Amino acid sequence: MTTAGLPSPTSSAQAASPSKTKHGPERSCVACRRKRSQGELLRLSRAGGVWAVQNSHRTGRGSYLCADTPACWAEKKLRRAFGAQAASVSAQLLGQNAQSSSMK
Repeated sequence: MTTAGLPSPTSSAQAASPSKTKHGPERSCVACRRKRSQGELLRLSRAGGVWAVQNSHRTGRGSYLCADTPACWAEKKLRRAFGAQAASVSAQLLGQNAQSSSMK
């Protein structure tokens, strides 16, 4: 404390500083609305009027889905975000999951 009764600038800055953890981008799943780090989600973007999973180059506005929760890939949960294309997005995600599990 200083003589005027106000805290010194160094002591308040040290007390208010957050921990040294690295901050990363956080996104929300469009199906379950759960917030997770960007690396834990699949990114879908619209190219040529069709929604597709983006693995490499990311352009434009995208939507995110939980990568490890197949319940989020159900057509009914995807209708709010993808509308009439929810069925094709769900089939694409389930097909991709089946291919990756058969490769193991």
